[in-house]
Amino acid sequence: MAGILNKLTDGVNKGIATVGASSKAFVEKTRVNTAISNLEGERKNLTELLGIRVHDMYKQSGEVVADEGIVNFIGEIDKRTMQIDEFREKLRQIEEEAQVVTGLSSSKTTPVCQCGNNNVDGAKFCAKCGSAL
Repeated sequence: MAGILNKLTDGVNKGIATVGASSKAFVEKTRVNTAISNLEGERKNLTELLGIRVHDMYKQSGEVVADEGIVNFIGEIDKRTMQIDEFREKLRQIEEEAQVVTGLSSSKTTPVCQCGNNNVDGAKFCAKCGSAL
């Protein structure tokens, strides 16, 4: 009888741990996805402003020169892109950790490119830089 109760208690404890880990991962993933969405909105706005600036410059002078303002826009767009990539990596790590805790981790390994990107199993080319895997 004690053995059955111990198994039942172990099962309940594992279930509680799984639910707790899943809930924590869900909250963290939501936070990261919100940050990604905000950064993508900022990047879109910066890109639109850059386009307006280039258009206005061309309409005024008939040419486009990469002045300080344009270079600054490009730098800010690149900064947002890097932040988005960092958050996407964090999201991948959260999902991986949640799978390990809940026991849903797959034994498959993802091909890692020389650029550091983890690609889907079976990929022949890197999704980030296009290099052959």
